[in-house]
Amino acid sequence: MKKISIYSFLVASVLFTTGCSEKNVDMTVDNTPKQVVDNSESALNTIPDTTINEITDGSFSMAGEADNGVYYIINGKKVLIENVYFGFNKYNLTTSMKDVVMNNANKLSAVNTSSTIKVTGNTDEWGTDEYNYALGLKRAKVVKDVLINNGVNANVRLVTLGESNPACTEKTSACWQKNRRVEHALTK
Repeated sequence: MKKISIYSFLVASVLFTTGCSEKNVDMTVDNTPKQVVDNSESALNTIPDTTINEITDGSFSMAGEADNGVYYIINGKKVLIENVYFGFNKYNLTTSMKDVVMNNANKLSAVNTSSTIKVTGNTDEWGTDEYNYALGLKRAKVVKDVLINNGVNANVRLVTLGESNPACTEKTSACWQKNRRVEHALTK
């Protein structure tokens, strides 16, 4: 019993002395006023659509989400990369959606070539899982082809989520239409 007490004391002593690591803590006080960052939708809309500064290195950052896409700051400009929507059981682009993809391509062509654009195909809930995954992939590929053919030099990666990522879950035609889409995501 005495040995257990001694061993316990030694183990506790070793843990106490080696368990504490040295931390460098900066204790200086910065009295300059801090800027409060507001990420609300109204604040995002106050970002000017004009050049913030003359950045041309292909840099980007996410600036918020919209109902129909994602806002990014690309080379100092706020841009909306819009979702692309499809008809029921379709993967071809309508004239209006081709214009959306062309507009997205124009904006995304400024992105650094070492960046990745993830193009994600989605479907509504109609059809089998296998069918919907294949349809989502076809939709993503159509969008990728237009992006590449119109000046996008970044890596474009295709992803299909089929029906597993609904934007809307109501059982209505309008809701199902929102789910038949391709989304874009930028990563470095």
